[in-house]
Amino acid sequence: MPRSRLDLRAVSSLFLLLFLGLSDNQTIAALLPALIHAFHVSVASAGMLVVVYSVLAAAAGFTAGTLSDHYGRRRFLLAAVAIFAAASFAASRTVTFPQLLAARALTGMAAGTLSTCSLAYAGDTFNYAVRGRALGLISVAYFAAPVVGVPLGAQIADRFGWRSAFLLFAILACVAACGTLLLPRDRMQSGSAPIDLKRSARTFQKFIARRDLAAGVGLAFLVSGGLVGFLTYVGEWMSAQFGLSTRGIGWVFMYAGLVAAAGAPAGGWLADRWDKRSVSIAGNVLLAASVVMIPSFPWGVALFAVFGATSLGAAFRQGPLSALMTEMVPDAERGSYMAARGVASQLGVGAAVLAGGALYDRWGYAAVTLLCGLMTVAAAALLAAWISEPMENHPSPSSTRR
Repeated sequence: MPRSRLDLRAVSSLFLLLFLGLSDNQTIAALLPALIHAFHVSVASAGMLVVVYSVLAAAAGFTAGTLSDHYGRRRFLLAAVAIFAAASFAASRTVTFPQLLAARALTGMAAGTLSTCSLAYAGDTFNYAVRGRALGLISVAYFAAPVVGVPLGAQIADRFGWRSAFLLFAILACVAACGTLLLPRDRMQSGSAPIDLKRSARTFQKFIARRDLAAGVGLAFLVSGGLVGFLTYVGEWMSAQFGLSTRGIGWVFMYAGLVAAAGAPAGGWLADRWDKRSVSIAGNVLLAASVVMIPSFPWGVALFAVFGATSLGAAFRQGPLSALMTEMVPDAERGSYMAARGVASQLGVGAAVLAGGALYDRWGYAAVTLLCGLMTVAAAALLAAWISEPMENHPSPSSTRR
């Protein structure tokens, strides 16, 4: 049975896994100027590091999420964190841009599995009544990453070179692997349900045929693309616009992450007290408004205030949205649904970063933020039009078996 009380061991372990992948991915934004200089590539070419990462994360997350419905989440989390460590070490040893692309592709495969299976594991573990709080705490990882991971990686890269930053994440992955071993074993018996390809195909067809489930997949594309597209090029913009060093960019990420880390648990608490859909919509609206304003401000207090609003909007929506999405399907389909959303999420990231690189090279960062703001507004509209709280109109799929 899902737990009606928070299991801090599971919360902390899942937090650590998400923190690892997010810190690694977000650090690319701070490292981008150094990588452009080291490999003599354009901004758009350097952005391919994120695109390749996202495509492979989508493919791996899709496969692992579906298989985890049958064989359990924990074993995939363990395998993924081990691969993550090896890929990060490989990235630290690269000497050409294609080699770095290959290493980042492998890291993306591991990160896609970690993200999909972590959220599915949380959905299995926590009752919907407390899932907003649980995922609110776990989702602090999205914002602790810029507070701790990005500044730390940026500081090390600034002092010892960008390869040292990837070595740091290889070491952190080894630590996260130890935490993963502490996760309670899956409630399902591993291997007890053999894979039926026809049944799996029908499951994914249902995701597309049912309007709210299809909307949930579309949300993943818009939410992730809008946020990561904005973050990927913000470091290069600050470097070009204000002359910030890699270390300075890291400090800006730290400030934004501190605001978000404070807001994420509050968003989860409000979602459980109020409702998860409304809090998610409010967070998206705040984020969209803030993102498009960023390029219009000079360096100073006003710019930092808008950065803070951006962080708060992203933080408030994260836990409630994750909790809502994990309750839209039965337990036995949760991994598959998270996998479908994971694919859409990574495709959204890839599309936003690819388009953002071209927009940046031609029209500047304001065009990037406009694209990301429109994606975030579309996410809010989709939530308002097609998604409802599971308890509003019918018993939730998983609650019928409790």
